[in-house]
Amino acid sequence: MFQFSKPFTPNVSDDNPISVAIFSHKRFEIYVAGEKSIKIWNARNGKPVRTIKNCIGSEITKMCLDHDHRKLIVGSTNGELKIFDILSGINTFDLHSHADPAHHETNYEISYIGYAGTDYTIITIGWDNVIKVHLDEDQESKKH
Repeated sequence: MFQFSKPFTPNVSDDNPISVAIFSHKRFEIYVAGEKSIKIWNARNGKPVRTIKNCIGSEITKMCLDHDHRKLIVGSTNGELKIFDILSGINTFDLHSHADPAHHETNYEISYIGYAGTDYTIITIGWDNVIKVHLDEDQESKKH
Protein backbone atom coordinates (compact mmCIF):
# COMPACT_ATOMS: atom_id res chain seq x y z
CA MET A 1 0.00 0.00 0.00
CA PHE A 2 1.25 3.47 -0.84
CA GLN A 3 0.13 6.43 1.22
CA PHE A 4 -0.32 9.67 -0.71
CA SER A 5 0.45 12.75 1.35
CA LYS A 6 -0.78 15.35 -1.12
CA PRO A 7 -4.42 16.30 -1.71
CA PHE A 8 -5.01 14.89 -5.19
CA THR A 9 -6.58 11.82 -6.70
CA PRO A 10 -3.64 9.70 -7.96
CA ASN A 11 -5.63 7.98 -10.72
CA VAL A 12 -6.69 11.18 -12.44
CA SER A 13 -4.10 13.82 -11.51
CA ASP A 14 -0.44 14.48 -10.80
CA ASP A 15 1.37 16.54 -8.18
CA ASN A 16 4.10 17.94 -10.47
CA PRO A 17 3.55 21.14 -12.46
CA ILE A 18 3.19 20.33 -16.16
CA SER A 19 6.00 21.67 -18.35
CA VAL A 20 4.97 20.03 -21.64
CA ALA A 21 2.28 17.65 -22.89
CA ILE A 22 1.87 15.98 -26.27
CA PHE A 23 -0.76 13.70 -27.81
CA SER A 24 -0.16 10.62 -29.96
CA HIS A 25 -2.97 10.10 -32.45
CA LYS A 26 -1.39 6.76 -33.43
CA ARG A 27 -1.25 5.34 -29.88
CA PHE A 28 -4.11 7.43 -28.48
CA GLU A 29 -1.98 8.38 -25.49
CA ILE A 30 -1.07 11.65 -23.81
CA TYR A 31 2.51 12.20 -22.58
CA VAL A 32 2.75 14.68 -19.72
CA ALA A 33 6.11 15.89 -18.40
CA GLY A 34 6.48 17.39 -14.97
CA GLU A 35 9.89 18.17 -13.50
CA LYS A 36 12.10 15.13 -14.35
CA SER A 37 9.33 12.56 -14.94
CA ILE A 38 6.89 11.63 -17.69
CA LYS A 39 3.43 10.21 -17.06
CA ILE A 40 1.70 8.40 -19.91
CA TRP A 41 -2.11 8.55 -19.94
CA ASN A 42 -4.63 6.54 -21.93
CA ALA A 43 -6.66 9.11 -23.89
CA ARG A 44 -9.69 6.80 -24.15
CA ASN A 45 -10.33 6.24 -20.44
CA GLY A 46 -8.19 9.00 -18.86
CA LYS A 47 -6.22 6.61 -16.66
CA PRO A 48 -2.44 6.52 -16.27
CA VAL A 49 -0.65 3.79 -18.24
CA ARG A 50 2.91 4.12 -16.90
CA THR A 51 5.35 6.59 -15.44
CA ILE A 52 8.98 7.16 -16.37
CA LYS A 53 10.44 8.64 -13.18
CA ASN A 54 13.59 10.76 -12.88
CA CYS A 55 14.43 10.05 -16.51
CA ILE A 56 16.65 13.08 -17.06
CA GLY A 57 19.03 15.24 -15.01
CA SER A 58 17.01 18.46 -14.90
CA GLU A 59 13.49 19.70 -15.61
CA ILE A 60 11.99 18.57 -18.93
CA THR A 61 11.31 21.47 -21.31
CA LYS A 62 10.42 19.80 -24.63
CA MET A 63 9.30 16.41 -25.96
CA CYS A 64 8.71 15.03 -29.43
CA LEU A 65 7.53 11.71 -30.88
CA ASP A 66 9.32 9.91 -33.70
CA HIS A 67 7.61 9.20 -37.03
CA ASP A 68 6.06 5.91 -35.83
CA HIS A 69 5.22 7.14 -32.30
CA ARG A 70 7.36 4.40 -30.77
CA LYS A 71 10.01 6.70 -29.32
CA LEU A 72 9.87 9.81 -27.20
CA ILE A 73 12.66 12.38 -27.58
CA VAL A 74 13.09 14.46 -24.42
CA GLY A 75 15.05 17.68 -23.80
CA SER A 76 15.80 19.46 -20.53
CA THR A 77 16.86 22.76 -18.98
CA ASN A 78 20.52 21.69 -18.84
CA GLY A 79 20.66 20.79 -22.56
CA GLU A 80 20.33 17.00 -22.18
CA LEU A 81 18.63 15.05 -24.97
CA LYS A 82 17.46 11.46 -24.51
CA ILE A 83 15.40 8.98 -26.49
CA PHE A 84 13.01 6.63 -24.68
CA ASP A 85 11.17 3.55 -25.90
CA ILE A 86 7.50 4.34 -25.23
CA LEU A 87 6.42 0.78 -24.42
CA SER A 88 9.18 -0.05 -21.95
CA GLY A 89 10.14 3.43 -20.74
CA ILE A 90 13.82 2.54 -21.21
CA ASN A 91 16.36 5.18 -22.24
CA THR A 92 17.59 3.71 -25.53
CA PHE A 93 19.95 6.47 -26.66
CA ASP A 94 21.47 9.79 -25.53
CA LEU A 95 21.83 12.47 -28.19
CA HIS A 96 24.66 15.01 -28.16
CA SER A 97 23.88 17.54 -25.48
CA HIS A 98 23.63 21.27 -26.09
CA ALA A 99 25.76 21.86 -22.97
CA ASP A 100 29.21 22.70 -24.31
CA PRO A 101 31.71 24.27 -21.89
CA ALA A 102 33.75 25.58 -24.85
CA HIS A 103 30.97 28.06 -25.73
CA HIS A 104 30.96 29.55 -22.20
CA GLU A 105 27.18 29.77 -22.25
CA THR A 106 25.24 29.53 -19.02
CA ASN A 107 21.87 28.51 -20.44
CA TYR A 108 21.54 25.38 -22.57
CA GLU A 109 17.79 24.87 -22.17
CA ILE A 110 16.19 22.97 -25.05
CA SER A 111 13.56 25.17 -26.69
CA TYR A 112 12.59 22.99 -29.68
CA ILE A 113 12.70 19.33 -30.73
CA GLY A 114 11.42 18.18 -34.11
CA TYR A 115 11.46 14.82 -35.90
CA ALA A 116 11.99 14.97 -39.66
CA GLY A 117 9.87 11.94 -40.58
CA THR A 118 11.32 9.78 -43.33
CA ASP A 119 14.71 11.53 -43.09
CA TYR A 120 15.11 9.97 -39.61
CA THR A 121 16.70 13.13 -38.27
CA ILE A 122 16.03 14.96 -35.04
CA ILE A 123 16.39 18.74 -34.99
CA THR A 124 17.05 20.43 -31.64
CA ILE A 125 17.39 24.08 -30.73
CA GLY A 126 18.69 25.39 -27.42
CA TRP A 127 18.94 28.73 -25.69
CA ASP A 128 22.66 28.51 -26.48
CA ASN A 129 21.70 29.75 -30.00
CA VAL A 130 22.73 26.44 -31.54
CA ILE A 131 20.70 24.27 -33.92
CA LYS A 132 21.73 20.61 -34.00
CA VAL A 133 20.70 17.91 -36.44
CA HIS A 134 20.98 14.38 -35.04
CA LEU A 135 20.56 11.08 -36.87
CA ASP A 136 18.08 8.73 -35.19
CA GLU A 137 20.17 5.99 -33.57
CA ASP A 138 18.14 3.16 -35.16
CA GLN A 139 19.01 4.36 -38.63
CA GLU A 140 22.68 4.84 -37.71
CA SER A 141 22.95 1.27 -36.39
CA LYS A 142 21.32 -0.11 -39.58
CA LYS A 143 24.10 1.45 -41.67
CA HIS A 144 26.87 -0.46 -39.86
